[in-house]
This record gives sequence, C-alpha cells and structure tokens, in this order.
Amino acid sequence: MTYLNHLNDRMKEHDLTVKHMNNTLNLATLGKTNVLSMLDSGYRRGIELHNEKVSNNRYILNIIINCVRFCGAFELALRGHDEKDTSLNPGIYRGLLSFSAELDNALKVHLEKATHEISIEIKKADYLSITADETTDVSAIFQMVIVYRYIVKDNVVERFWGFLKPKAHNAEVLAECIKEQLDQHIGNETNKLIAQTYDGASVMSGNINRVQAKIKFHYSNANYVHCYAHQLNLVMANAASINRNVRIFFASLGGFCSFFSTSSQRTAILDEVVKKRLPRAAPTRWNFHSRTVNTVFEYKEELIICMDKIINDESIKYTQTIEQA
Repeated sequence: MTYLNHLNDRMKEHDLTVKHMNNTLNLATLGKTNVLSMLDSGYRRGIELHNEKVSNNRYILNIIINCVRFCGAFELALRGHDEKDTSLNPGIYRGLLSFSAELDNALKVHLEKATHEISIEIKKADYLSITADETTDVSAIFQMVIVYRYIVKDNVVERFWGFLKPKAHNAEVLAECIKEQLDQHIGNETNKLIAQTYDGASVMSGNINRVQAKIKFHYSNANYVHCYAHQLNLVMANAASINRNVRIFFASLGGFCSFFSTSSQRTAILDEVVKKRLPRAAPTRWNFHSRTVNTVFEYKEELIICMDKIINDESIKYTQTIEQA
C-alpha cells in the first residue's frame, strides 16, 4: 500500500531516466526504419555505390547533351565525313566531345570503358538478342543502329551499341554488317543469339532471302520477332497498295520529299517561297504519309510557284533538276 501511495512520484522519476527515453524513441521509430540499412553495412554500401553510379551517369549525359546543344546552337553538323578512331578529322561533334574529355577525367574514363564493358557483359551473358533499324537521315546518308538485349545479374538490360554505315541498302549487305558486329561478341557461340527484331521493311523482315532469314541461317536459335509498333502501318499499307491508283499516288507524293531533301539549293528556294519543309515519308510509319498529304494539300499553290522559280532560276544548271520540277 505504501508503494501505491508514491506511484505517481515514481512514474515521473522513471519518465526522466535515460533508459525510458531510449525505449520511447525506439518505440516511436519501430517499423519506420529499414532494418537492412541499419544492420547490413554491405547493403548500405551497395545503395551508396548505386547512387554514385546514377549521379555519375547523369553527369556524363549532361556533358554529352551540352555538346549536342552547342552544335545545334551554331547549326554545326553532328556527323563527320570519317568518324573512324584513326581519322584525323572525325567531325565537329566528336572533336568537341574528345576535347571535353581532355578537360574532364570522368568523361574520359567513361568514353574509354563504356564500349569495353558492354562487350564484357555480352560475353558473360548466357543469351543475347539484337534489335536493328535502318533509315536515311535528312542528309540523305543511309545508316543503321544496333541495340543489344541480354541479362545481367537476373536483370534484363538494353545497351545501345552504335550507328553503322552499310555500303548498300540490300539484305546481303545489311545482314553481313550485323553479322560482323555479332562476331565481335559471340564468335562461334552461334546458339547464344536467341532473338532478332527489325522494322517492317521488306528488306529486313521478309522470310526468304531477307536480313532476318540470312541471320537465322547463321544463328539457328535467332527467332525473328516482328516490330509491334509497325504492325498497324503494315496492315494499312498492304491493304492500300492493292489499288494501283493509290500506289501511284503515294509514290508520287514521296517524290516531293526526295526532290527537295537531296539538294540544299532546292531546299533554300522551298524555304524562301513556301516557308515550310515537307515531312519525309517513312515506309514503316503511316502517320508520316498523312502529314505529307496535308502539307502538300495546304501549300499546293506555293509549291507550284516554287517549282516555277526552280525552272526559271538561271543559277540552276542541272537539267535533271529542271526536268523534275
């Protein structure tokens, strides 16, 4: 009974003890703290390394973007005439990037190790798939891009490998170009390539004497996966091509874009008279055709004036240009 009479005083004294305060704090944070981060120093270090890698990648990407912005601000070409490692003049963009690397050691290390690390990862991976796409840019230069997909530590990763410049736009050359890149990574391990995917262009996807068939011949496990994004376009294009008049219409429509894109002089007159560039038609993107139709329809009168000016321009000496106009 004596202890109960002094219970209130004892409770106040207990509330002020260090042990009670620590227990109260632990109770308040119970369930709100990641136990792994508190107990496992290796786990915490892994998080720190991941954050450091993310920060470094963002830093490198920021430098590369700034180099692109610099070239764009002064209307400088990104591509050089010869971009090989042994070239003395690889172009403004690559030259600017190399100069930045000389000033920044982090960028220099990244440029030296990035490609090498991808090769090592591919060699260690059990399986590999490849994605390739080919196109002609605004400078009328044909190029192809390659992306690899594989598994690293139970995670599926995609790695951009690079831009290639095939010598011709046919199945034989494109397939050989892809095979040369694959030989660098998997060599005689032909069973390692289990998938390939390209756009819907016939030169790439046809099952007889096309790129995917030629790759399948060398890599028997390389099953072809059709590009999902182009399925609707191919359905519409194939359906429309049954009508001969439709085929002629779109063939003629594509001629407008080709006529201006292959000559800076013609493009200058187009900018002066029409003040509108014609969107290039893409064989695997139906919406590009509709954009071209709308542009030609809207600027029909201006295009006629533009063609007349090209025909009567005394500075234009090529008879083919006059004939096409």
